[in-house]
Amino acid sequence: MSELVVKGLRKSFGSHRVLDDLDLSAQAGSFTAILGPSGSGKTTLLRLLAGFEAPDGGTVQIGSQIVDGQGRHVHPEQRRIGYVPQEGGLFPHLSVQANVAFGLPRAKRRHGAGELLELVGLSDLAKRYPHQLSGGQQQRVALARALAIKPEIVLLDEPFASLDAHLRVSVRDQVRGVLREAGATALLVTHDQDEALSLADQVAVLRDGRIVQCAPPHELYARPVDDEVARFVGEANLVAGTMDGDFVETALGRLPAQWRQEPQSTPCPVSVLIRPEQIELSSNGGGAARAQVLRSGYHGHATVLHLQLAGEGADTDDADVVASPLVARAPGSVHVDAGAGVTLSVRGPVLVWARPAG
Repeated sequence: MSELVVKGLRKSFGSHRVLDDLDLSAQAGSFTAILGPSGSGKTTLLRLLAGFEAPDGGTVQIGSQIVDGQGRHVHPEQRRIGYVPQEGGLFPHLSVQANVAFGLPRAKRRHGAGELLELVGLSDLAKRYPHQLSGGQQQRVALARALAIKPEIVLLDEPFASLDAHLRVSVRDQVRGVLREAGATALLVTHDQDEALSLADQVAVLRDGRIVQCAPPHELYARPVDDEVARFVGEANLVAGTMDGDFVETALGRLPAQWRQEPQSTPCPVSVLIRPEQIELSSNGGGAARAQVLRSGYHGHATVLHLQLAGEGADTDDADVVASPLVARAPGSVHVDAGAGVTLSVRGPVLVWARPAG
């Protein structure tokens, strides 16, 4: 196991700056998810870490060794990094065992490949070929091959993207277990928020070539650094409010609040983050605000409701409404028809950011 430390990493392709003074660290034996939209530079970052590309500036340090920077560029085969690409990258003409054994010394190929296949739970498939495997099995073979060199770091480039939803969940849990057992320091690139939050010890959000926030999943979700991260990591309701002491006045009532930054003088205008699961619905008028159900979606374990908040003091069906609909997440047993009027309350505290007046 080795710690990974990246400082000031820069990379451009022509006039396009992809990575811009990027900083990132991952503790030895940890699992880090790099989360960002398509085109944000996630794969470029992995290719730089693996040594497939040379950075324009900055340093990459694995353990005590600087592999990029200070005039050095260590070649990929000398970095002891395991790389799992999106589609697995297996050799179609080689058996499962031969694929795994490919990176092993000749004397260790049979025994070593057998141990690795046992680790990923595929010992009984050693003689099959890639086309005879399911997508999930192919990804586990690719992981076993990446672990064959006893890497200090394992890089996974959206390895579950091509799997169907049910298989994706089971395979990623299996892969997480294998990496824990192997004690590897792992970095997963993904644009899937659920994947990042459920698998990683820490999640790094990549935006405009930089890591804008890196934190444990629960902290990232509960205390995003800004409204863009809030929207990107899960669904977010962002409403205007006025902070007054430890409370914020909003169209959904007076709510206990926490500052995202250092405390500001109050009263002052703020942006308020309300997660969908914080909104509670009532059909008997027990809430602080009234709304109309625009549509609802049943997801088994939850019902997701899109709501239009009514203007203060007006009836739901003819109110002046807030421009942006709200999203609420209720238990799956809740059923409300589109067009129904409901009242809302919010479970606090809510997170706030200062915003310019006006």
